[in-house]
Amino acid sequence: MKILVTGASSGIGAACALRLAKAGHRVVGVSRSGTAPEGVSGRVLDIREPEAVEARLQEIVEELSGLDALVNSAGVAVGGPLEDTPIHLVRAQLETNLFGATCLIRAAVPYLRNGSGGRLIHISSLAVAVPLPFQALYCAAHAGLNGLCEALRHELEPVGVRVTVVSPGSVRTGLTANRQTASAGVSYATAAGKALAANDRDEESGISAERIASAVEKALTARVPPERLDVAHWHEKASGPLRRVLPEWLFRRIIASHYGI
Repeated sequence: MKILVTGASSGIGAACALRLAKAGHRVVGVSRSGTAPEGVSGRVLDIREPEAVEARLQEIVEELSGLDALVNSAGVAVGGPLEDTPIHLVRAQLETNLFGATCLIRAAVPYLRNGSGGRLIHISSLAVAVPLPFQALYCAAHAGLNGLCEALRHELEPVGVRVTVVSPGSVRTGLTANRQTASAGVSYATAAGKALAANDRDEESGISAERIASAVEKALTARVPPERLDVAHWHEKASGPLRRVLPEWLFRRIIASHYGI
């Protein structure tokens, strides 16, 4: 397969690009730095720039002589109280994880539907099903893109493009150290500090990025790809079903207790 992977410089994107290349696929990885794992053709691309996205995508399609799949893994993480988050961080979160990803999908669809069964895979988060305290923007961006993917199935499946949303739980990647955190004011400082510290601990003991890459490979090569895949520790996977059966106030209390708030 001829595959484009975004966010290929590190973390889940790099793991996906490397695994797919080792499996014999032709892989181009894009990121703002342009770096990619060994065996993967790396290109510079800031997905927040629509004109650059269209131009770079055309170059990549010409290089690969087509495009069979897009694995959308580019993203940033912003934490902290919304009230105290500077607008440039609000923009950074939404423009990368939602607007940029949407622009890339829009530009890739004409190439995917001209193939012999295109695949679109979005790396999302279980935080859509169970939103995390003091990460409202991160949750909102992924929730928006999940909704986009759900709706796109109606548009794209009739023209031969299958859409899969892969939702990891806590994952050990550089995203933890690279999270941009707004400085919390006095009203939120204690709770935000506890919640974000608990989140860091969860991620440091999370699953490997390679497990996500394995799930992505299976989705890409399956005759009938799944619409959704949750990849996480068992207790994280259980949180969504648990929410559906518990009273909302009780479930929210459980989440608050886990994060120490």
